[in-house]
Order: sequence, then C-alpha cells, then structure tokens
Amino acid sequence: MEGRLSKRKVGPKGLCDLPKVTHQADPSPRAWERPQGRLLGRARQPLVQLPPWSLQELELVESLLKSRPEEPEGCWEARSTGAGGPRGNSGRQERSRLPWEDTATIEEDTSKLTALRLRLDESQKVLLKEREDKLALSRNIEKLEGELSQWKIKYEELSKTKQEMLKQMERLQAENAAEWGRRERLETEKLGLERENKKLRVQVGDLEEALARRRRQTASALDCDLRASQAALFEKNKELADLKHVHGKLKKQFQEKVAELAHANRRVEQHEAEVKKLRLRVEELKKELAQAEDELDEAHNQARKLQRSLDEQTEQSENLQVQLEHLQSRLRRQQQNAPLFGKIRSARFGTEEAGDGASDLDEDEDLQIQVA
Repeated sequence: MEGRLSKRKVGPKGLCDLPKVTHQADPSPRAWERPQGRLLGRARQPLVQLPPWSLQELELVESLLKSRPEEPEGCWEARSTGAGGPRGNSGRQERSRLPWEDTATIEEDTSKLTALRLRLDESQKVLLKEREDKLALSRNIEKLEGELSQWKIKYEELSKTKQEMLKQMERLQAENAAEWGRRERLETEKLGLERENKKLRVQVGDLEEALARRRRQTASALDCDLRASQAALFEKNKELADLKHVHGKLKKQFQEKVAELAHANRRVEQHEAEVKKLRLRVEELKKELAQAEDELDEAHNQARKLQRSLDEQTEQSENLQVQLEHLQSRLRRQQQNAPLFGKIRSARFGTEEAGDGASDLDEDEDLQIQVA
C-alpha cells in the first residue's frame, strides 16, 4: 500500500493528473461562450416578458448556489478522515481541486446571473420609459391631427367666403359696367341735345336776319312775316324751353348717376381691399398649415426612431432572457448531478484495492459529468 502511495505521489501518472484536470476544466467557459454567440445571432424576435415568479426563482437559485459549496467540503473532510494515513492526505490534496473548481464555476455563474438580472431590470426600465414616451408622442400626434382638421375646416370656410366675395365682386363689376353703359348713353343724348340746340340757335339767327331783311323791304310784308316769324319763334322758344327743362332733368339724373357710380367705385375698392386681406390671410393659413404638416412629419420621424430603439431594446431583452434561461437550466442540471457525484465518490473511496488506472478513470468520469 505504501508503494502504491509513493507511486501515486511521484509516478508519471500522478504528475499527469493535475494537467488533465485543468485541461478538462478549461472547456467550461468556451461551452458558455458558444450559446452566447448563438443568442446574439438571433434578431427581430417578439418581446418575451418574464413570468411573475422569475425573481423568486432566481433568489432560490442564488441561495442554493451559496449553500452548495459547503456540502462537498464536508464530504471530502469526512472521507479523508475515515481513510486515514498518508493515502488519505495525498488523496485529499489531489482531489480537493475539483470542488474548488466547481465552486469557482458556480460563483462565476452566480455573478453572471446577477449581472444579467441587473441588465434585464435596466432594460425593462428603459422599455417602460420608451413606452411612456411613445404614448406621449401618440397623444401629441392625435392632438396635432385634431388641430390640422380644424385648420382644414377653417381653410374650407375661408375658401367658401372667398368664392362668395368673388361672386359679389363679379356682380358689382357687372353693375359698374351697366352704369358705365348708362352714363355713355346719357352723354350721347346730351351731345345730341347740344347739337340740336346749336342748330336751333343757328335757325333763330337765320330767322332774325330774314326778319330784318323783310322789315327793310316792306312793312306790310314784314308785318305778316314778322307775325309768322314771331309765332314760329315763340314755338321755337317754347321748344327750346322744353329742351332746357329736359336738359336740366337729364343733367340732374346724370349727377345722381355719377354720385352712384362714385359710391359703387368706393364699394368696389373696399371689396378689393377686403379681397386682398382675405388673400393674405389665406396665404398665412397655408403657411401655418405647411408648418403644422412639417411638425407632424417630424413627430412621425421621432416616433419611427423611438420604435427602432424600442425594437433594439426588445432584442437585447430577449437575448438576456434566453441567457437567463440557459443559466437556469445549467444550474438545474448541476443540482441534479450533485447526488450522482457523491455516489460516485463514495463508491470510489470504498474500493481501496482498486489500482491507480481505475482511480484516474473515475476522476475523468467525474470531470465529464461536471462538464455535462
């Protein structure tokens, strides 16, 4: 038995045991990194919400991880004291590396799990904040749409009033054209009356000259002619008085029409000024409408940016959730393999007559179970 112990201490197999243990313990981080790459490769998946009992389960896993390293140490101490002698001391020195490595792996997993929990909480807070911002933006968009509809209604009303004013202006222009036609007719009538008046004056002068000649010729003839001429002159004067009276009436009517025309022109100018004001107001409303549409487009762009950032946060949250599930499944497998690990250790230490090759195979099997 002493020969075996010395051989185990100094022999080539005993020296090669520790590198094998470290070599078998190395693949654990790489095995952890491979699922991480697969998790990061997934994208554009819907948001996975944590169940309400996940935090309690995580606390339970942490308590189990904190309490688990104490049990293997107790088992190792009990088995090493039960074996006794130099073989127990050397076996404890050589095999104590496995529980320590297991403890380091579990602590590393626990720290990673805690970091993932913190990142998951931060992601959930960010998602809640972004949802609130998105809700506020949607409300702002609805408000802007309501204002836009109101501006459209006002624009339609102004368009209707503009059309009515245009119709009224056309009607006034038609009335103005009719007044101008009447004025031209009155002017033509006035010119005709003036020409007739001139003709009558010329005729009166001719008659007076003829009367003077006739007076010089003969008194009797002139007397008859004078009477006839006086009668004709009286009739002509009467016609002239009638024409003057008609001319006065026409002149009065012409002045009234001129006053009405001036009033109509003033009204047309007022309407034109109102039309200009309405046109300026319509242009201002168009500018305000364009500004409102620009603000609405900017709000839509901000909503799209927030939606993209929300999708990215959702993707990160999903990746963290999958990593958390992977860690939970790994911890469950380790908890299920813990009793099997104790049974294998007790069976190996119970057979003291087994050779060194058998113990090496047992250690390899234990390491493979831990890696699995």
